[in-house]
Amino acid sequence: MEPLCHTRFVQRKRLGSMATIVGFAMTTLSACGEATPVPDAAAFCEELRSNRSAIVAATVNSNLELTATLELYRRLQTLAPLAVAQEWSNVVQAIETANTVVPDDPDSIQRVAAAAYQSEASALTIREWAMASCDVDLGPVTTLVPHDAPEPATPVGAAD
Repeated sequence: MEPLCHTRFVQRKRLGSMATIVGFAMTTLSACGEATPVPDAAAFCEELRSNRSAIVAATVNSNLELTATLELYRRLQTLAPLAVAQEWSNVVQAIETANTVVPDDPDSIQRVAAAAYQSEASALTIREWAMASCDVDLGPVTTLVPHDAPEPATPVGAAD
């Protein structure tokens, strides 16, 4: 019969070896998977700089161009900092809605027009943020309606 101290020593050694193996396996397995992108303002700004022309002057004349545009915008969505994350998501949703348009269906066209209108303020906010935070000009942003604050009305009879 082995002494009790020796048995505990062997058990601890086995537990330590097992813990090391499990730790190594977990590290190896997690390294094999793709890292989940996190909001990163610096990376977002760099992507805006690198892809400015594709963002500002996107041409979507084919399914291939639409797919490439959506991939770019979705990649940027994973990096968008919290300051513009919701706005970027709104723009991506508008592009995704445009991807579903049926040219001969008035309801489909109306959904796309509504999505475009709803994303206008978001696009303007993103443009302002990109200019202020990244020194990247994403303008001009074409809108269906003016989004500038209206000039205050001059009261009748007020002198200039």
